[in-house]
Amino acid sequence: MGAYDDPLGSILIGTWVSSLLFMLIIQETIKYYRSFRRDSLVLKVFVGVAITVDALSLIADYADVYLNTITHWGDKEFILNQYWPVTLYLSTTSFTGFLVQSFLVNRYWILTRNIVVVSVLVLLVIVAFGGSLATAIMLTIYNAYAERGHAKVPVTLWLTSTAVTDISIAAVLIWQLYNMKTSFKATEGLIQRLIRSAMQTGSTTSIVAVVVLITYLVNNESNIETGFAFILGRLYILTLLYNLNVRKVSKKSNAASSDREYRAERANNPTFTFDGIHVQHTAVVHMDSIDDGLALPSIYKAQTIYFSGPDEDGR
Repeated sequence: MGAYDDPLGSILIGTWVSSLLFMLIIQETIKYYRSFRRDSLVLKVFVGVAITVDALSLIADYADVYLNTITHWGDKEFILNQYWPVTLYLSTTSFTGFLVQSFLVNRYWILTRNIVVVSVLVLLVIVAFGGSLATAIMLTIYNAYAERGHAKVPVTLWLTSTAVTDISIAAVLIWQLYNMKTSFKATEGLIQRLIRSAMQTGSTTSIVAVVVLITYLVNNESNIETGFAFILGRLYILTLLYNLNVRKVSKKSNAASSDREYRAERANNPTFTFDGIHVQHTAVVHMDSIDDGLALPSIYKAQTIYFSGPDEDGR
């Protein structure tokens, strides 16, 4: 292994992978804004802010590599320390994680109104966010690689709580979706897609967080964990976009059939069982007619049902 494989090669590879993931982000972002033009302005701004913050994080990753490999190439003293790009990417990554985890917790709240579980999830989100900010502060104060051991406590707190939070959110969402019963075939199909999405996105971010933690604890003077950490923010944004864009399939293939199913069963006072509670459908919406709130629950409205509120015809 060359002398620069660890300090420089790992972060260079991290930016390559991040760039590929950001290409997916651009693709999914275009898909979202084109497909769901009637989503609320609040949700559109929320998505835009999250993507902008993540773009700043990617710029920080590039700056870190550029300073080390171009501006200060051959300066061994410079390479042995961390500078403002590290602080910026840690801060922006922590904020991105906070936004997306809050998105998912709010979605669970809209679905269940379970204040106990939501309170626990909110606490986990706050702990993860606080740990990540503390990590950024500690690595700014102790910026030499030889001093990174001082950040062991906040790093462990950040990455452990992040993994636990992601797994917990995915688990409670999967459990509630699995136990949701509906007479709509299209809705049932969307529920299955949501379950798969929760499993994939929740496990991906938690696995990366665990890998970053393990590599840091094994050798806290290495830069390998930094390369892994570079992609964490991209994965959170993809989690957000995938959960929003999962509605697109149902919009094209199932909206009309769901509308017919709903109107046929409406005369029979249709209900679905959710967590032991019978809830009567009060409205039907098409996939492109979502227009309220911080549309974190809009992914469920995409099932062609609301828990309350009038439909497009005012009924």
